[in-house]
Amino acid sequence: MLAILYDPDCLLHKTVEILGSKLIPALESPARLEAILKALHLSDYAVRTLHFSSLDDEARTRRLLSLTSQTHQHDYLVHLQTVFEEWLSAGLIEKDGNVVPECFYLPTSTGKPMRAPRDTFARAGYYAFDMSSGIMSESYRAIVASANLAYEGADMLTGDNASTSSPPYIDAVLALCRPPGHHCDGRRAGGYCYINNAALAVSTWRTKNADAKVGILDVDFHHGNGTQEIFYADPDVLYVSIHGEDEFPYYTGAEDERGLGAAEGTNVNLPLKVGSSIDEYLEKLDHALSRLVAYGPGFLVVSLGFDTYHADPLGSFQIHTEDYETIARKTRQSLKGVPALILLEGGYVIEELGNNVLSFLKGWKSV
Repeated sequence: MLAILYDPDCLLHKTVEILGSKLIPALESPARLEAILKALHLSDYAVRTLHFSSLDDEARTRRLLSLTSQTHQHDYLVHLQTVFEEWLSAGLIEKDGNVVPECFYLPTSTGKPMRAPRDTFARAGYYAFDMSSGIMSESYRAIVASANLAYEGADMLTGDNASTSSPPYIDAVLALCRPPGHHCDGRRAGGYCYINNAALAVSTWRTKNADAKVGILDVDFHHGNGTQEIFYADPDVLYVSIHGEDEFPYYTGAEDERGLGAAEGTNVNLPLKVGSSIDEYLEKLDHALSRLVAYGPGFLVVSLGFDTYHADPLGSFQIHTEDYETIARKTRQSLKGVPALILLEGGYVIEELGNNVLSFLKGWKSV
């Protein structure tokens, strides 16, 4: 049985970005999630609505942030929580403004780690790697709500919770995370991502399954540089990504990035030329799934992006709505029996996003 999780606070984040030298409303907008919810409500799928901010449970919040801190730097998480009010107090923005980083961290020849700048304005660029990671007044609330969906989804699938209800048991969860997560490396925001939801899901799973291996299948159009960075030296996590070759984030995603030390071979990048056909894509998917099956994970995370859609403004292969059904069916058939958490990542064709999600769910549930 598949469960779908959503938190209304995920709609609160509405910021701006600099794209092609223009300051525009961010393409990663509430309309994306609204389109998906509309399609789901018109279908037979039930959506479980969570209200993390309304719980007012300090212990629960501490637990969420403690798990997040296993893969994210504490000072970075504090920055996400406080930067908007700091800029507002310093007179750098108005209440309806956006924190947009300008000056970024640069590696130096000294070999010494770079410290966060004392200057409030400059610090935003220390904790980001691009100009698509704006923060407005309600961003932190949405960021935490999104992260909590990843936590709740993974927690539902752990050994104790997966069988607490009568059959059919929940063996898969779709978490409608927004903002997305796979570009965040635990110390910098970027690519619309602020907390790496996949990493948090792995930390949550490990609280009750410490020795189990985890597989991550990233099928967003863009390479999940953050997820790769976090698990690059972890032999107990196999990260497999199919993404656009030489595309954002530009500096990661090559085939020779295979992992570090004992984890060599547990990082698999499968770049694909922009505009590739669905047949070419499925060849990569078959290879990705064969690697995951051979690895034998006890838990699967799917970073699911729909910016692979043929008309997407930020990506695109020759993938159409009906093809997502095939992608989902192949994935579930190959790893049937493995608890799976599906996390929403990118996808920016608002008019077709709901239909694409429904197609994916149809394929997943057909197995």
